[in-house]
Amino acid sequence: MAPDISRSRARRRRVGAASLAVAALTGSFVTATVATASASAASPATVAGTAPVWATASADRGQVAAGTSVTSTVYLAGKDQSAMEAYATAVATPGSSIYHKYLSAAEYQSEFGTTTAQVKAVESWLRSSGLHVVSANSHEVEVSGTAAQTENAYSVSLHNYSVKGKTYRAPSSNAKVPASVASDVLTIADLDNMPTLMTTNNVSTASAEAELTGDKPTMTKSSDGAYYIGQTPCSSYYGQVKDTTAPAENGTKDNPYVICGYVPSQLRSAYGVAGVNGRGVTIAIVDAYGSSDILADANEYAKNHGDPAFKSGQFLDTETPADWTNEAACGGAAGWSPEEHIDVESAHAMATGATIHYYGANSCEDADLLASLQQIADTQSADIVTDSWGEVIYSTTGNESTAEMAAYDQVFAQDAIEGIEINFSAGDCGAEIPTTGCGTNDTSSEPQTDWPASSAWVTTVGGTSLAIGKHGNTEWNTAWGTDIFLDEGTSWSEYGWYFGGGGGTSATVSQPWYQRGIVSKKLATTLPTGVTTSEKMRVEPDISLDADPYTGFLVGQTQTLPDGSTGYGESAWGGTSLASPLFAGLQADVMELQHYQPVGFANPAIYARFGSPAYYQVTSKSPGTKALNDFPTSTGGTNYSVDFGDTQILEATPGYNDVTGVGTPTPLYLWSHLIW
Repeated sequence: MAPDISRSRARRRRVGAASLAVAALTGSFVTATVATASASAASPATVAGTAPVWATASADRGQVAAGTSVTSTVYLAGKDQSAMEAYATAVATPGSSIYHKYLSAAEYQSEFGTTTAQVKAVESWLRSSGLHVVSANSHEVEVSGTAAQTENAYSVSLHNYSVKGKTYRAPSSNAKVPASVASDVLTIADLDNMPTLMTTNNVSTASAEAELTGDKPTMTKSSDGAYYIGQTPCSSYYGQVKDTTAPAENGTKDNPYVICGYVPSQLRSAYGVAGVNGRGVTIAIVDAYGSSDILADANEYAKNHGDPAFKSGQFLDTETPADWTNEAACGGAAGWSPEEHIDVESAHAMATGATIHYYGANSCEDADLLASLQQIADTQSADIVTDSWGEVIYSTTGNESTAEMAAYDQVFAQDAIEGIEINFSAGDCGAEIPTTGCGTNDTSSEPQTDWPASSAWVTTVGGTSLAIGKHGNTEWNTAWGTDIFLDEGTSWSEYGWYFGGGGGTSATVSQPWYQRGIVSKKLATTLPTGVTTSEKMRVEPDISLDADPYTGFLVGQTQTLPDGSTGYGESAWGGTSLASPLFAGLQADVMELQHYQPVGFANPAIYARFGSPAYYQVTSKSPGTKALNDFPTSTGGTNYSVDFGDTQILEATPGYNDVTGVGTPTPLYLWSHLIW
């Protein structure tokens, strides 16, 4: 029998006169950019953020040929943008008169959505400018035309610019729109053609081993019959197996071997999940592309570890392989397959009764990922969404478009109004310092936070290192930040910092209301670059869970095995790509306990519990910061060791911090649903 996935939909508290309630609200809506400037009745309105900062005079290589084909997208504002923004704030804020009075998708469209008249007005303006309307809906209008027609429509001049040896098109100034449609336009995208590619936030111990030493992982058969892909010996629980052969390090000997990969029952025990399984709740996972073997692998994995496989109708898959694009640049389905497996298996591990709905975007570019997110909001097809991907805003190859950032925030605000929780992983490179190996790989041009993790409208999940003991108990949590030390036979040499949980103070997003009085002024006004701002800014992450691959999660997937064959194997993975779906599963359990009342945008309630027994406070003085774990080579001798808690310029201070947020959930967190 298929699970009852309509339960949470039926129990939403709806209101039919949202506009009346909005009049009494207080609060503010925080976005990454102010998209459209004010305009008089006669003058055109400037659309801020449509000219990228890399389009400088020194990089200018001349005007684009008039006949060049250009496709652009006009994102549409709602019919009452300010009322929508106020409602999104109030519906998520404890104590508000409309707290948790969510709207259905149809009610959202009726109260706040773009009207047919607005769409037609924008279409009419674009057609009168000579552009061809490719497609139009209540969120966007896509148009095409020549460069000359595009320049005429948006009152811009399109030029070619040289960026890091490549040439891209961009407007030399911000676009303008007629005053008659200024209130209908949220922002304009694609006037430049620099690709912005989202990347996954996952790491594996096997890939780290290969990069650090060139050593290939071993393949051994586990007691359940599955192949374990990774170096042995390793520990099934923290401290189980100790390395008695390695030289002393920092005055300690016989350090534990790293975790082979925790299994679902261990993580449920550590976070206090008992007696619930998320039944009746739907978790959506958004990634790029899709894997044909995901359901079979997830069921094999569940069977191997004593969990129920997915029932008929409990796993849903929305993807369109015929429409996949940019596979070479994005890594294709194979490159995104580990992410999909981590997300599905870890969410199912924390909420075995929840329905998992996988959405595979047609590429890793903003427009395609936005389309999947928008589809979820418009169909209200999930209670909780987990996203384990992102990118730096300031890149050596060109910055993330503020126009696209505004489009993301519009979808996230709609989610808040409809009671859909949106979670994003914080990233796996700390503050994205460009001189680190991962910072270079991420094309970071300065220390910074990631996007969309730094949006004020998502719950950003950071990373911890988690020691789970023999009986499923939490022995310690510490901030995830890893230094590598190489075994030289009789001593150790320091390789350096390798990776760690993302966080920091945003340079683009103002401080949201839920962080006031909790995040210190110093932290909220000090960017990762060291620059001090006059305005308080958004700091992330909001909350944190296990992400360290050396205390990571055992993931099963069909893959190329070390012997060259193709088959199912299990190996240790981590990254905040693990933390986000773990939290999504925990939130599904919360929903079941609170009789399917959606949590919705969770941050205000998360911060309202700050300092309570619902969280462990994770600081630089946590016990794990003094621990060392060893990692063996395929020959059995220690190859390297790792430590915990080196967060570089981020600081795991007492109180809220920019490494782990308000902290990490204790077993009491789940039961705090009684006061959501």
